[in-house]
Amino acid sequence: MSAIIMFDDSRWPLLMLRVTGPMTDKQFGEFLARSNTYLERGDRYVSIFDIAQAGLPSAVQRQMQADWIRKQEPLLRERVLGNANIITSAPIRLALSLIFHLKPLPMPYAAVADMDSALRFVMGKLEEGGLGAEAARIRHDLGLPGIRTG
Repeated sequence: MSAIIMFDDSRWPLLMLRVTGPMTDKQFGEFLARSNTYLERGDRYVSIFDIAQAGLPSAVQRQMQADWIRKQEPLLRERVLGNANIITSAPIRLALSLIFHLKPLPMPYAAVADMDSALRFVMGKLEEGGLGAEAARIRHDLGLPGIRTG
């Protein structure tokens, strides 16, 4: 069985990703390749990865991600203002901790339990990065005018 992977950039500079189920190694490679396309746009952005329903990454996938982070570190540092991962599973938190121990993330990162927390984190990062108008537009688009950062 393979995962369902959904990328949503309709509210750019907010990238939202949801993974449901375990990714095959091939899917994981395709996920990383697709992630490259966002880095290559040249824009600064924030991302929310909803992996609450994802499967555990394999050892191969953990190494692939660590290698990808190492290779893309300059672009990640420059372009990703913040990343929030929605994680409710202790085993997935542990797997990501192992990945980030091998190669720490070069951008601000938060592991959160729900979408509201993820949105608060990334909206704050947009504002800190000088993209307050974009943060306000995204809040309005999502019907969340009351979310306050900080």
